[in-house]
Amino acid sequence: MSKDVPTRERSVRERGTFAKHGDDPTLASYLSSLFFILSVPSFIVLTYAGYWYGLYSYGAIIPVFAGLLVGSIALVFAIMHVLTR
Repeated sequence: MSKDVPTRERSVRERGTFAKHGDDPTLASYLSSLFFILSVPSFIVLTYAGYWYGLYSYGAIIPVFAGLLVGSIALVFAIMHVLTR
């Protein structure tokens, strides 16, 4: 059973950004949002740049992009885990 009690409805931004921080956004929350906003477009550019420079074939574009995305998410979660200990 959830311990949530009925309160005013909060937006998704309020629930995520201000969670457990006394209603003050943190630098980590802003950096995390910035990373997730910028990572996908930059990984697409990096993936196609690698293809254009002849590092891999056309069929490897999607696996390279997926590898960059999964690897970066794992790295960011590891960094956040160490920093929030």
